[in-house]
Amino acid sequence: MTPSHRLHGARAYGRAADAFEAVAWKPPTAARFRTEIANDAPVVPEPTVGDMVRAIPGWAVIVGGGVVAALMGALLGGALQI
Repeated sequence: MTPSHRLHGARAYGRAADAFEAVAWKPPTAARFRTEIANDAPVVPEPTVGDMVRAIPGWAVIVGGGVVAALMGALLGGALQI
């Protein structure tokens, strides 16, 4: 180990650490870290299925039913043609 590394070890750990010693690192103190989560978003309740159904406008139900009925008729007509 070079003298500069020994000096660095003495400053960081309170004593000079030799290259062959097992203890050359110590964990940081707990006061260094913040306890909150970095990407902590505000808690927003998820909408329920009933809320999502109530959000669908009435005209969308009628138009969607008409589209499904037209597709089923086209498929049935195509199947009966064969």
